[in-house]
Amino acid sequence: MKTMEYNDFVALIKETITEAKRTQDRRMRTFTNSITRSIMALYSNKTPKLSYYEISVDDLGVEPNTSGDEFYELEAGEFPLALDPKSIDNETYYDGVDPLMTVVLEIDRNAQGFNVSASDKSVTGTADLGIHIAVETPADFEESNMGMLRNEVANAVRHELEHVTQGEVSDQPARAYSRDGKYYQFIHSPSDVESPHAKYLLEPAEIPAHVRGYMQNAKNLMQFSKDVDEFLTGYVDHDIITPEEKLIVTNTWTDWVSKNTNKKGY
Repeated sequence: MKTMEYNDFVALIKETITEAKRTQDRRMRTFTNSITRSIMALYSNKTPKLSYYEISVDDLGVEPNTSGDEFYELEAGEFPLALDPKSIDNETYYDGVDPLMTVVLEIDRNAQGFNVSASDKSVTGTADLGIHIAVETPADFEESNMGMLRNEVANAVRHELEHVTQGEVSDQPARAYSRDGKYYQFIHSPSDVESPHAKYLLEPAEIPAHVRGYMQNAKNLMQFSKDVDEFLTGYVDHDIITPEEKLIVTNTWTDWVSKNTNKKGY
């Protein structure tokens, strides 16, 4: 009887942990969608649901990513994951870390080509937590490509939000609960590949960020694998990584998904 009770207790703990991970995933997905919808609204010259205000290039603490003249700062709301107070540098953040997040958006509608780039810091200094998204499209960008733009924005937003959870791993002011230990265990490391970009794709901070970004748009593992294969094949075709390195990266990301995802279809 005692053995059964112990086994039941262990099973309950495991299910509690699993459900906590599902809850984290749902919250991050919802937060990403909210930010993505508001970015797409601004790109479409519509009023976003999130509060925002126009800023200028002079408000940026970094060089702009684009040559455009549209700059916005959105108030995304409170970061959806709880931050571990033990991970905070109290000397720098003696009042704690403000969980309210901002998003700086740049838009260039007359770019040479299509591109979405991003970074994981507040570039205006108005918030402890922030991300920076830059959208570049050519003047003849067609309405039929809006779905592709939306997917790229969602991928970039979720990627950078993952970095925000990582604490000192990504030079962030705090780490979200569960972003430690087994979360950063991988079957391959940068030392297993030679090219600089393959090493980058296997960095501990980049594996979860890339995986979470691609999962944001992929409903199941099959779609995730297809999207990742297309992404990495582009690097192989341009001799940025080798076919062998592509296989190592693919296997590493897929293995990590199997161990850290509780989403239906995965």
